[in-house]
Amino acid sequence: MKGCHWLGFALWGLAVAVVPAQDNQTISLEFQDAPVTVILQALADYRQLNLITAAGVDGNLTLRLDNVPWPQALALVLRMGNLSMTREGSVIMVSAELDAQEKQQHQQTLALQQPLHSVTLALKNADAAEIAESLNAQRGALLGERGSVVADKRTNALLIRDTAPVLALLKKRVAEMDIPLAQVQLASYIVTINSENLHELGVRWGLAADERPAQPLRLDNFNVGLTQQKSTLSAGFHLARLSGRLLNLELTALEQENRVEIIANPRLLTAHMQTASIKQGTEIPYEVSSGASGATSVEFKEAVLGMEVTPRVLPDGRITLTLYISQNMPGRSVSRGEGEALTIDKQEIKTQITVKDGETIVLGGGFNGLTGRQKTKCLGSAMFRHWDHYLNRAASSIKGANW
Repeated sequence: MKGCHWLGFALWGLAVAVVPAQDNQTISLEFQDAPVTVILQALADYRQLNLITAAGVDGNLTLRLDNVPWPQALALVLRMGNLSMTREGSVIMVSAELDAQEKQQHQQTLALQQPLHSVTLALKNADAAEIAESLNAQRGALLGERGSVVADKRTNALLIRDTAPVLALLKKRVAEMDIPLAQVQLASYIVTINSENLHELGVRWGLAADERPAQPLRLDNFNVGLTQQKSTLSAGFHLARLSGRLLNLELTALEQENRVEIIANPRLLTAHMQTASIKQGTEIPYEVSSGASGATSVEFKEAVLGMEVTPRVLPDGRITLTLYISQNMPGRSVSRGEGEALTIDKQEIKTQITVKDGETIVLGGGFNGLTGRQKTKCLGSAMFRHWDHYLNRAASSIKGANW
């Protein structure tokens, strides 16, 4: 009875095969436990196509399709039989579809059969060692299993060996990575100045009274008075921005009048996402005991004035600066065992801020001095008189820094 079903359909398929078929025409099929090769032959005959089936095309299917487009009917039969098809003109070639593991093994076999080629890529901007490390980390994904990337430090070139298709991809990727990084210049002033003289620079700040809800900062004049006494004080880190002015001339004039002390004027030139630092000072030796034996060794602690910056150039021309500024100085002597040791007075700022190209920012977060008219408790409940202000200017090129 099963044979009658598929045989009757085969005869019907031959009868209608002479009728021209279009892609928008539908077909009706009904088979019960019929060999998949017979179903494929009926579909091929309906469209007057030749059929070639490879070894491994076997198995039976039971189906009933009513008014289904011919391409969809063929796709359904192929999917249910785990088959793949290739068409060349009027010939349909059907073979058994490999499973995922067999496909991977087949691809690996083909890759092993492909010859290896070598190419040398000279880099103009990027560091060859960094690019080689990045590519070798992607072995099996971008770089082939048999491939290799070696950096030649003398010529700043990459020696790559892999198959031709992989080499084509690697050349494109290396070209995308070998681009010049944006240059950033940071010019800064680290000064000690009292609040009265700071007003002449267009900035008023110190400790703000919390008399009203928080509001956005004004960029032209940041005002936080130091002499508020009856209201709650907010201590910590403060920031303001100044319009483009010749701050170096103004600071020099104030210094000549002994109204400001310029502690340092560091300038750093670095590139996008590259950390640059500068420091000046001394290292203080300390004796350190190790273990129960009582053995001692000497360790050194830095007491330096330094600045460290990592810029990130944004697409819109702004610059995000990760800043670390420190003014650590030798402090008082303290008794320690049979001897004495120096303390280190630390004044540090660590922050991240986004500025426009050529914009000047003012950062405050350290104090200097122990007595004076304006006394405020903060930063460890110590008594201080003056702020240490950090005036930083960022520019995306040397020409942009008009100091």
